[in-house]
Amino acid sequence: MLKDRENILSALREKPLKVYEIMRRANLPNEEACQSLLLKMRDEGLVKFDIHKGRWLIP
Repeated sequence: MLKDRENILSALREKPLKVYEIMRRANLPNEEACQSLLLKMRDEGLVKFDIHKGRWLIP
């Protein structure tokens, strides 16, 4: 799971991405697991979600 977090953060360093794009770049096969991990990371303040554009980003 720690490796998945690092993969997500490295994917988001380039530009804000949608969930499907994050899954493809971070090599995560399960959308529900990816969403769950993103929500946990949001609660920890590592990532943010732009509701207007529907993209995840690093604050």
